[in-house]
Amino acid sequence: MADKSGVMFLLRYLYEHTDEEHPVSSVELQKILQEKGFASDKRTIRKDANMLLDAGFDVFITEKNGIPTSYFYGSRDWDKYELRILIDAVSSAQFITPEKSRQIIGKLAVMAGKQNKADLTPSVYVSEHVKARENQILYVIEKVAAAIREKKKISFRYHNYDVNKNRIYRHRGETYVLSPYATIWKEDKYYVVGWSDKRSDIVSFRIDRMQIPRILKEDAVPPPETFNIQDYADKFTQMYGGREETVSLRCRPEMIDIIIDKFGMDVEITNVTTDGFTATAPVAVGGTFLAWVFQFAGEMFIQSPECVRDLYSKMLQTAQHGMAAGRFSKVDANTWKL
Repeated sequence: MADKSGVMFLLRYLYEHTDEEHPVSSVELQKILQEKGFASDKRTIRKDANMLLDAGFDVFITEKNGIPTSYFYGSRDWDKYELRILIDAVSSAQFITPEKSRQIIGKLAVMAGKQNKADLTPSVYVSEHVKARENQILYVIEKVAAAIREKKKISFRYHNYDVNKNRIYRHRGETYVLSPYATIWKEDKYYVVGWSDKRSDIVSFRIDRMQIPRILKEDAVPPPETFNIQDYADKFTQMYGGREETVSLRCRPEMIDIIIDKFGMDVEITNVTTDGFTATAPVAVGGTFLAWVFQFAGEMFIQSPECVRDLYSKMLQTAQHGMAAGRFSKVDANTWKL
């Protein structure tokens, strides 16, 4: 193999088709190279393999009595178990379309070598009915990430859906302006967190509801000194919407896994008895939190503070009244928030 293309073919073949468990013999490799039009013999293969080694590639040569018998490519950037985690994450991510998921999984699997590709099919699946139908969110994520790196503001429109499943842009197509700080992945939804000049506060937006943003020339507003993205992410992941309150929940013993899944290992557990325990954590008290508590009716109840208990009781009474009357109750957007 006198030309560089032959060396590159050798490197690609070893990387894609071999590993420690699947070496290729010198005889077989010589035949493969010749079939591809490269003049080859055992001496030139050894010479080119050594050239790749000198260049830093992890090519292994197995010898017997000083004569090469087989070759394989050694360590890769990603182990199989690491690629397995990434593939399962891509497969289950609802914001990635089915077709894009298949493309990404194919690229990830190749990184393990073709010998292992069959072992890296997804083991986690979600219904394609809940997967995204378009790739726009990927472009939104790219723009948001670029703005965060460049510390610039972004502008975008934000939409909901009507009963005909058509996009309806909020506030008649108002353009939102945000100084983005970070993104958060919560319950398979992506959010961007940043400073809103209009609200003079930290806010969050669902990325799948955003139009592809425009990166503005204006510098982003620096985060407030008291802002900590990890603290925000922890609270955001726990509950969403409303004023923050430290809430105590009385729970049956079997609810401990649910509490830890929701609030993490740092949640305060007190008053442990044979029939239950009390979990105390800071939460943003809104409809999402109250609905979460309700699903465990009979297994969990709000112990304190009184303002949260009152809000929960009001929500239950409104729901019961509406069901009994067979009609909707008139509530505004902030009814279930403190």
